[in-house]
This record gives sequence, structure tokens and C-alpha cells, in this order.
Amino acid sequence: MDLAQVVMPPGDGALVVVDPGHGGDEIGAAANGIVEKDSNLDMGRRVERLLTQAGYRVLMTRSDAGRAVAGLDGAGQPQGFSAQRRDLQARVDLANTAGAALFVSLHSNGLNDPSADGVETYYNAARPFAAQSRLLAQTIQRNVVEEMTRSGYHVRDRGTLDDACLRAFQGVCFPLFVLGPPRETSLGEVLRRGGDPAALGFSAGQASIVSRATQMPGALVELLFVTNAEDARLLTAADSREALARGVALGISRFLAGQS
Repeated sequence: MDLAQVVMPPGDGALVVVDPGHGGDEIGAAANGIVEKDSNLDMGRRVERLLTQAGYRVLMTRSDAGRAVAGLDGAGQPQGFSAQRRDLQARVDLANTAGAALFVSLHSNGLNDPSADGVETYYNAARPFAAQSRLLAQTIQRNVVEEMTRSGYHVRDRGTLDDACLRAFQGVCFPLFVLGPPRETSLGEVLRRGGDPAALGFSAGQASIVSRATQMPGALVELLFVTNAEDARLLTAADSREALARGVALGISRFLAGQS
């Protein structure tokens, strides 16, 4: 389909942070010839192009195979839990420092069940701007599904989901780091998870650290399942990837234009 046929509300220069999930040593899900970190980056570039053409400013948290901020990946850097925590915090800090209007993270799903398929979008209900985040997530979800349908691709609509208790451990709920509120992490938890307290900013005798949360509405969209054969086929075809990116960009632009 010709790009000119897409009705994208004209941008007003608002700054959108587009976050291609994973990167560096953390590859995300991988199956059917798809490596999520690479797929997410390609999708981020497509969304960036579409939003920029419409008149929005876009800041990518990463623009290559590395992590969000130079120096957080590679030889001599923390690994495992410490690397992941520092990477996620760097993405949040990047958005906050830039004063972004929105934070949108791009991912694809992966499960042991190969029948699981479709698109779903997350927001966090425990934030001061939860209503805006929910509306943003709903608008992205609807536009992705509609754009895929309009382009001739059927995808399952898995809906918009609150991530406030996405994972639970010992009675404690854990949301997605990039969407959730500030999170306190004890020294004991870091050590149990094999982390490096010094690399995460602990000083001598410090019992816990508190993460810095995004200061703007945000959503995380899971664009199909790399572990599902049909979804993977769509994720490996240029036309359907472009349709997914258009759906994300349309959702963002329509939200910012008050067309949710």
C-alpha cells in the first residue's frame, strides 16, 4: 500500500520516545528465524520514520544492536540481572531527561505454547497518569489490529492489559519496569539474583535502592508471537511489518491529536 494513503494526523513537534525492547547481550525471544532484539529495532526504525514524516520528534532509546546508553554493554560491563536493571533504568532516564510526551516500548511475544498468537498492549494502572496511559495503549492496540486487517492480514486482538501485577513472587506484584512506578530493591534481592550492588549504585551499608520511573504516559506493545508459525511469517515479511509499524504510528499520532 502506498504510504500516501495512510491518514496520519499532522504532528505538532511533540517528542515521542520509541523504545525497541532488549538489545546487546539480551536478545529477547527467538524462534522461527526471528531474534526479537533485531526485530524490535527494525520496527522502531519504521515507527520513527512514520512519526518523523508526520511532524513529530522521535528519540530512539537505541539505534543499533547495543543497549540504550553507550557503555552499558560489552566487555567489562555487568552481566545478568545487573546489566538488565541498568539497561532498563537507562531507557527510563533517557525519556525523563528529554522531557518526552510519551514513552512507547516495542516488543514481540514468545511462549512455549506455539498456538499462542496475536497482539496485546500494556499500560500501568498504578501511575498518576494511568488514565492517559490506558487510552494510549487502547489507541495503539486498536490501530495496529485495524491497520493489519485493512492491509489484508488477520491477527488476533488480545486486548489492552494492566501490567500492575504482571508477575507475582512471594505475594509481591511486579509490573514491567519501564511502565511501572518507582520500585524498591533490597540488597538481599540483588545478591539472591546474582547482581552486583556496586554496579547498581549501592553505597557501603545501603540497604536498598529505589528506581526512577517514567514521568510521562507510556505503553508497551507486543507485536505478535515469534513462537507462532503464522505470526512469525508476518514478522518476516516486509509488507506486514510495515503495516504493524503504521498501526503503532497511527495509534501514537491519533492519541496525541486527541483522536483516540
